[in-house]
Amino acid sequence: MADHGDHDAYIEDYFFATVVSAYRLTPATIRVVLRVAGHERYVPSGHPDEWVRLAFPPAPGEAVTLPEYREGRWGRFDGSKPCPSRPYTVRRWNGATGEMMVDMVVHEGGVAASWAIGAKAGDIIGICNPEGRFWLPKGSRWLLMLVDITGLPAAARILEELPQGFRALVHVEVPSQQDIQLLASGADASVIWHVSHGPRPGRSSTTELPRIAAAIDALPEGPGYVCIAGEAKAASAARRHFRDTLGQPRTHIDAVGYWIEGQART
Repeated sequence: MADHGDHDAYIEDYFFATVVSAYRLTPATIRVVLRVAGHERYVPSGHPDEWVRLAFPPAPGEAVTLPEYREGRWGRFDGSKPCPSRPYTVRRWNGATGEMMVDMVVHEGGVAASWAIGAKAGDIIGICNPEGRFWLPKGSRWLLMLVDITGLPAAARILEELPQGFRALVHVEVPSQQDIQLLASGADASVIWHVSHGPRPGRSSTTELPRIAAAIDALPEGPGYVCIAGEAKAASAARRHFRDTLGQPRTHIDAVGYWIEGQART
């Protein structure tokens, strides 16, 4: 697994992408396959959790516009306004064909979810070069991942790219039994699914990541890494458990807030 210091600085660039297919992977997830125009310029981040911003039409029937590169800088020299955009994990990238797979969690309302529900072959959106952050510190002997459904695409790709036989403990929170996916990995991986995501009677939060974290009462022996992804406050609470209760060094915990309860994801 690459170290975070092995990669060059971010290279800004923008692309149009055409929908090849879009289908319901599970009740809560739509899988979209895109073909990226000019994909030979696309620069992967080298991190398995990499994400792009998808730019959507500003209104139904309107075309997506992108920044242009002129005289050494990017800008909207035609006076066009930025399109609404949202970050999504690159579930899979094929540099030879320029095909990108993105798994999009759908929910009521929201720019991206509304687009995904109606997406069909031939639709055009915009993307940018990806960014990423996941890396395993040298000497790590295990990885523990705790994610809700928004972090599932990143966790799935990380599992695919882990070294053969590497020990991985994975907890995934999903809305329903039908949202459980078969995750491929050459790692020595244990995946536990928790059907507790989303609105539930008698509770205010839509996620139980902190409860799931609190139920983990020990970590494997030796140096390892904890990766948490989900609702921002829940991810922070889970991090405190691993750091303060289980004694995991804070430098070996990464907690990412993919969304904030009660707010649109931007």
